[in-house]
Amino acid sequence: MATRTKPDDRNTDEYGIERVNQDEPGFIDKQREAHEWFDHLMRMNERFGAKGGNQLSAGITYFSVLSVFPLAMLIFGIAGVILAGNPDLLTRLQEQISSSLDGEIGNTVNQIVETAISQRGAVLGIGGLTALWSGLGWMSNLRFGVSRMWSLDPTEGNFLKNKLTDLFALIVLILALFLAFGVTAIGASGLTQSLLEMLGLGGIPGISVITWAVALLVGILANFLVFAWLIFSLPRTKVPLRSGLQASLIGALGFEIVKQVGSLLASNALSNPAGATFGPIIGIMVVLYLIWRILMYCSAWAATSEESLRMAEVPAPEPAVIRVRHEINPTEEISGSARKVGIGVAVGAVAAGALSLLSRK
Repeated sequence: MATRTKPDDRNTDEYGIERVNQDEPGFIDKQREAHEWFDHLMRMNERFGAKGGNQLSAGITYFSVLSVFPLAMLIFGIAGVILAGNPDLLTRLQEQISSSLDGEIGNTVNQIVETAISQRGAVLGIGGLTALWSGLGWMSNLRFGVSRMWSLDPTEGNFLKNKLTDLFALIVLILALFLAFGVTAIGASGLTQSLLEMLGLGGIPGISVITWAVALLVGILANFLVFAWLIFSLPRTKVPLRSGLQASLIGALGFEIVKQVGSLLASNALSNPAGATFGPIIGIMVVLYLIWRILMYCSAWAATSEESLRMAEVPAPEPAVIRVRHEINPTEEISGSARKVGIGVAVGAVAAGALSLLSRK
């Protein structure tokens, strides 16, 4: 394709010279200029992609799943200690398991409970140590991912102090997640309806819708507290209040959608043998990945607000290193060599002439 040489009449001045002009902004650029919220959304997406949000979310999911089994061992060990000192509670629990789970499944669960009680010391010790090791790794990587959205280095500071902070954050996070998922589980189960019937309120028209809405609002409130804790405490910097609260609310809504869809899919998947076998671990991985992805997006939202960008410290550029290097032009090098050869030839010719004169004499 030949290069166009004719000037563009739209950018030509009165002398017929085409002047430099700014390109017409595209649709996305026009929307960013017209709407501040859309520009903020695009900045969030750019920050998420530039800092590797997808890879960070996947990596945090791996460490999260790695921590699930030690935490389950720790919970079983604690439950074994409690049940060993309460025979009546153990009997009621086994009866409830047998009535809820028919056949071999109920017997298997009861055997697991008996094993947890008989080996509670070993389960509690191994589970506690591995939960501490894997949990701190999980929290460290979670803090790293959130800090990357803020363009911060989370490895700075005292090592021991950072680990103690991660341990405290891990305990609070586990309790907050149990609270958030527990509220949704209670709202989605038949326990609420049973309580209403016990109180004599089950026959009120529309009471089920009201209780579902109340459970939903309580769940969103619990989610909001979880995300507010993560967004404000994980990055080792001051998070602006307004930006952090906005990100926490966005995260709470997204978290609730994930929980509602996850509970619906879990109830359908567990109804068949294949889903009961592989569904739980796959479901845990998918739900955790979505949660951490939402957290990365919300952290990027808080980090790219106008007030956060004004507060951000711009690092000084790296010092310039000047290296002086003498470069020889190849043509100059050839001409210099030719000049030296010519001088050598001339000197040789003069010397030869002088020797011939001397020999004649």
